[in-house]
Amino acid sequence: MVLREAFDYEFSQVSPTGPHIDPCHVAVYELLVIKGEDWRPKPALAQSWDISSDGLEWRFHLRPDVQFHSGAHCDAEAVLAPLEHLRRLLPEGPLWYWDPVDSVHTEGTETLVFRLHYPYSRLPSLLWGTHSTVYNEALRAAQPDRFGFEFADGTGPFRLVSWSPEQVVAERFDGYHGSPPRLDRIEWTSILHPKARLEALERGEVDVLHGPPLDEVERLRDDPRFFVVEHPQPSSIYLGLDFEQGFDDVRIREAISLAIDREALVREALAGRGFATWGPVPPGDEHYEPRVDRNRHRDIRRSVELMAGREIRCECLVQDDAVIRTVGEMVAEQVREIGVELQIRLEKPFAPYYDAVSKSPQSFISKWLWQDAIDAVIGFASTRCDGFPNFQHSSVPELDRSFEGWLRAGTPAELKAAASRVQLIAAAELPYVPLVTPTDIWVHTSALHGFKPYPADLYPRYTHAWLAN
Repeated sequence: MVLREAFDYEFSQVSPTGPHIDPCHVAVYELLVIKGEDWRPKPALAQSWDISSDGLEWRFHLRPDVQFHSGAHCDAEAVLAPLEHLRRLLPEGPLWYWDPVDSVHTEGTETLVFRLHYPYSRLPSLLWGTHSTVYNEALRAAQPDRFGFEFADGTGPFRLVSWSPEQVVAERFDGYHGSPPRLDRIEWTSILHPKARLEALERGEVDVLHGPPLDEVERLRDDPRFFVVEHPQPSSIYLGLDFEQGFDDVRIREAISLAIDREALVREALAGRGFATWGPVPPGDEHYEPRVDRNRHRDIRRSVELMAGREIRCECLVQDDAVIRTVGEMVAEQVREIGVELQIRLEKPFAPYYDAVSKSPQSFISKWLWQDAIDAVIGFASTRCDGFPNFQHSSVPELDRSFEGWLRAGTPAELKAAASRVQLIAAAELPYVPLVTPTDIWVHTSALHGFKPYPADLYPRYTHAWLAN
């Protein structure tokens, strides 16, 4: 039983340390916990966990006798190794979402102990993030140039067979510790044009696709051959303006923001399948603050007042993706009306684009995709992440303090208040300029069962998927 999937990007290295996480990652690798449909942690490699009475220690109890695809044993030390590598990935210090963690150590062969600086109820968000997937770090460190390209070594229900930018193939891992998957093989194929992806589905060449032509979605809903899943995507398409190259004045950033017709971007670039966003957290996120977007609209008169006769001409680096490219072209046309000339330069996703944007263009249009929006915003807007992934070098002290409040929030009420504060400050100070959030759309044949995308997670999992004859 072979599942064939059409994806809308060329494939990155099949490794949590690569430039992008693609659908094949969730088949090849596993996490300690996964984010459930209710936005709460569910068991994965960790079958259970408990928390000390003071909230400062979390013990995660691993499933016994788990093996990597290579046959190496996946015990507590093997799980700790990739987490420590992730924690120390940046030379300037631990990744920001590790802030609450003081130390991690093993206790026997099947327990990981996280010691915290302070009680932090959101610790599972660190562990369900796609970059926290468990892999054989010893093997990656020994052959870093081959890992994720020629071979991969995870504990997931499928093992990597082959990789190219155009296609990734994985086969069922017979040594999988859980219920054996019903699929024998999965083939992910990169088909960049939406129409070509749909044609492949309609000809029966693939069973499922991500990203159909947006103007075809309603027709596909009415076609009994197919099933459409659509929900708000945990992402944001945004405009970055380099603080070190003339955009440190919030009045200029506000003028540019007010000149952008976000509703037009949704209508024309997204065919109505998305949301105009003035704040950093997309609609659909559990912590979304609706006040940020309420009653906001394009205001050319106010924009011109803020510009005060100044004219700006600069390069704008844009991901060469069908939707993002259109957004970039429309934004450039809209802001020209207030004397801002954005000269579009396209760059191929993902590694080439990230390499180019790290060289500090004056402006850029990009997109982040992340399970937890506030955590993403910290990376893309906090002073501590200046240069990577805060490519626009933004620095807003009040916003930094609000991030600290989020990372220290312990109760649901504290989390809600901290999330609202982050969004309201970010919308006012504009460390970057949010534009739109698309909906996430999957279309699959009615013969495919057990394939269940949901908005709390990036990609559907394949463990329970199967195809009817």
